[in-house]
Amino acid sequence: MKRVIFLMAMAMILGQPAEAKKKKKKDDKTEKKEAPVTQGLFSVQKEGDKWFLLVPDSLMGRPFLAITRYVSTPSGIGLYGGEEVNEQTFYWENANNGNLLLRSLIYLSAADSTQSIARAVKASAQDPIVESFKIESTKRDSAKNASYKVEISRLFNKENIAVGIDNNTKKRLGLSAMNTDRSFIKAINTYPINTEIKTIRTYNSKENGTSPAGQTAGVVTFEMNTSFVMLPKDPMRKRLFDPRVGYFVNYFEPYTDDQQSVKRKRFICRWRLEPRDEDIEKMKRGELVEPKKQIVYYIDPATPKQWRPYLIQGVNDWNAAFEQAGFKNAITAKEWPDDSTMSMEDARFSVIRYLASPISNAYGPHVNDPRSGEILESHVGWYHNVMKLVHDWYMIQAGCSDSTARKMTFDDELMGQLIRFVSSHEIGHTLGLRHNMGASNATPVDSLRNKEWVEKHGHTASIMDYARFNYVAQPKDNIGRAGLFPRINDYDKWAIEWGYKPIFDTKDEEEDRLVLNRKTIEQLKKGRRYWFGGEGYDNDPRAQSEDLGNNAVRASEYGIKNLKRIVKALPQWTAEEGDLNDNLKDIHQAVVNQFMRYEGHVLRNIGGIYTTYKSIEEPGAVYTPQTKAEQKAALDYIDRNVLTEPAWLIAESYVNRISSAPLELIMPLGRRAVTDLLSPTKVGNIAKYSYADNAYKPEEYMKDLTTIAFRETATGKAVGAYRRNIQTTFVTEATRWYDSAPANTKVYYYSMLRNLYERLTAARSSDAATKGHYHVLRQMIDDCLNKK
Repeated sequence: MKRVIFLMAMAMILGQPAEAKKKKKKDDKTEKKEAPVTQGLFSVQKEGDKWFLLVPDSLMGRPFLAITRYVSTPSGIGLYGGEEVNEQTFYWENANNGNLLLRSLIYLSAADSTQSIARAVKASAQDPIVESFKIESTKRDSAKNASYKVEISRLFNKENIAVGIDNNTKKRLGLSAMNTDRSFIKAINTYPINTEIKTIRTYNSKENGTSPAGQTAGVVTFEMNTSFVMLPKDPMRKRLFDPRVGYFVNYFEPYTDDQQSVKRKRFICRWRLEPRDEDIEKMKRGELVEPKKQIVYYIDPATPKQWRPYLIQGVNDWNAAFEQAGFKNAITAKEWPDDSTMSMEDARFSVIRYLASPISNAYGPHVNDPRSGEILESHVGWYHNVMKLVHDWYMIQAGCSDSTARKMTFDDELMGQLIRFVSSHEIGHTLGLRHNMGASNATPVDSLRNKEWVEKHGHTASIMDYARFNYVAQPKDNIGRAGLFPRINDYDKWAIEWGYKPIFDTKDEEEDRLVLNRKTIEQLKKGRRYWFGGEGYDNDPRAQSEDLGNNAVRASEYGIKNLKRIVKALPQWTAEEGDLNDNLKDIHQAVVNQFMRYEGHVLRNIGGIYTTYKSIEEPGAVYTPQTKAEQKAALDYIDRNVLTEPAWLIAESYVNRISSAPLELIMPLGRRAVTDLLSPTKVGNIAKYSYADNAYKPEEYMKDLTTIAFRETATGKAVGAYRRNIQTTFVTEATRWYDSAPANTKVYYYSMLRNLYERLTAARSSDAATKGHYHVLRQMIDDCLNKK
């Protein structure tokens, strides 16, 4: 009996593992039940805390954009939700070893695959591998099309500059390694042409980090969104760049078997704006047609409601330019819809993002296909405090003409119109247009004071200029806002026509280039309002920021007349109850800054050269040095208005309420002028351009400059503090550049210093401070020229 019971007990004990095993198998079967798949460009699966993408075999080698933006950022770092972090072009490659490679496309050279040289191009264009992913499984749909399952988490949960913060930004913020324990994928949403990946990323902060969060917690956390957006299968036809029309560009180097030299080609960035097939003949007949796809911008719902209509108007104003290109209703702006399925970080949408920031600015970037320049989307950055910038500009530049500008808080209509103008300017950038700093130079100074003319034509030919507002207009001219504000104007309409009007019946971009060359030649014959003056980076004084008119000296003199009126009126214009003179101090400094801009405009007219790009068919010189008369007139202005103390800037009694040392408010004006006038760049340019018959010779320039700066040595008058500051700066700069200037300009500094030493030695003055001042200057020159 005992034996039977024992055997039964053993059987029960031995049977338990079998039952458990069956249960475990059942559980395993349950656990292996496949996670649901969300279909899209790259279909998505989530298993536990791991995220997987299903990459179709049909998309191997197809380029797609990866655009990473901040969703939210720590406070106090100068970066804001909606701004771009990174932009890359990727493609997938099957390594045929059980892995998928993610490569970054570097589009710098190209050759047709039928050309023999294509092998050489390919051999010298190895694209970098950003990441390698193990193929977890291969899945096939009903049509037997394969998709490869890869875990995407690893791309985002560790340090990777391709979809993360760049090294320069990390260095600026004092960030070190990414903290992988506190970094993860938050969500992935996928759609037919794009996949959106939201991530949380935490970085360790160095002890000297600038982030308040890093200083407090030792780490900094960001939320980011990365958009994978498939690029068009068939790239848009390129439109080759012409320096006579200002567009942002990409470039590449084409290679062919029959070429005898390699020439880099630049092509412009523009939206793909095309007529519907059924409208092509209408467009050829000159009828306006609607594009296949309208350009749409959304307004961030964080934007204060009173400003939204003006931002929208600033976008819609561009329709007038697109009509010149043959399109109607080409562009529009809308308020962001109440749709939970839409995200402002989604790269399918262009958005004017409103950023809660003290930065006084706005910017208009765009994302484009690197193969063709096709603009795909834009996120305009609109800082809240841009209103401070436009308020001060308008008060200082137009306050003498517009009485509504004479207060610290503008009414909504005026501020709205200022916002509208900035909106149009930034949208112009997102359409591909660069700054045209030469546009305002097409307007004669006298026309800026002609009410009928300037209100009809505007004070600048382009809203893409930094021309701001008509500061030349005088109160008695009675010019209204139409003649004070910039607008989308002749150059802008021409530039949009040049870049966007379809060209029919040509086979490639080279034929398009020739068509556009002929068109450009004819357009420029119509006048300088269609001239592109560039971004102001060269030595052409016609292309400057913040200037007006075709004569910097005369325009600046009119500007100074208005500044003198404003200085006297500032206590009334800036008054607000309870203000501790902050408004007065702030706007007075804005007046000084405006005066300094006039100084800079005129200084650029010394040592300048006019650059007017021409094709071989156009007559005339491309490079024309400024005349001696133009440069001497500019130097005379600097002498009268800057090197002679501008005491009117600090003559009002209220100045003692805003500064304990009023003279220090204007000292930088003289130092800046002398530093510029004596720079080896300026002296070198004068020497370089002295080949012309009517040129300003460097020897004469240095003599004139010395005479102006040290006129007291001939008159015996005492040298005041402002002039001593100028003369000390003069000798400091001259001796510095004598020591380090290139050999071809060193001789001019030497001759000038010898002459100045003799002038100082012969000078006589009864003023003790002046005597001591001259002695110090002689010692500085002697130490420089007679070093042992």
